[in-house]
Amino acid sequence: MSARPVPVPAAVTIAYVVLTAEPLDRDDLVPLPERSLLRLRGSSVRDLNQMTKLPHQRLVSRSVGPGAARLAAEEALRESLSIAEKHDGLVIDLQTPRVVEAPEITPRPASALFTFEYDLDDIATIRTHGLNVLGLPEILLRGVPKDERGMYDMVVVGLVHRLLEEWPTHDPVGPARVTLGDIAAGYDGGEAAPDQNGVDLLIDYDPEVPALTVEVMTNPGQALF
Repeated sequence: MSARPVPVPAAVTIAYVVLTAEPLDRDDLVPLPERSLLRLRGSSVRDLNQMTKLPHQRLVSRSVGPGAARLAAEEALRESLSIAEKHDGLVIDLQTPRVVEAPEITPRPASALFTFEYDLDDIATIRTHGLNVLGLPEILLRGVPKDERGMYDMVVVGLVHRLLEEWPTHDPVGPARVTLGDIAAGYDGGEAAPDQNGVDLLIDYDPEVPALTVEVMTNPGQALF
């Protein structure tokens, strides 16, 4: 295990763009993500087709320290969605990137703040995408049993919840424990209830990737249930 701390960025930038049919108070010239990339990140064909009818752009951004990134992201999204609602527009998260809609839960839980990368040629590896927007490194977890991918995904959601709660005050390198309470909070946005059942992890930081490399020390199915 490496003793090096995870680097903390001085600032992070949160950026959304609102697409509208008519110009607003200003028309920002923002390079839009490729359609194929938006589709890869989960945007629908309907949304992509709607984009072609919305030629005007309004950028909504924040530049803040990593400790304020999650709150800034929520504020910027609310502002963007409010503009889109008033002008029948569409909101794109420029950094994920993907089309975003009004969340069912506010503030958004950990599971809504990142996506999983899926590589059909490497199904035993879990990679996250989107945590770097909030100042955190992405997560890399190898050696996932083929028939237990869903269980390990749940553990990662619980870990992200914990990381977002503790970052950047606490460096994540070292032993960690993700409980059922952490997992539930990661999906529903509530407080993590005290829970004795948990999965033991060992977290290191690989600056070459860069990513938090996570080793699962106990079988999730046995440890959680």
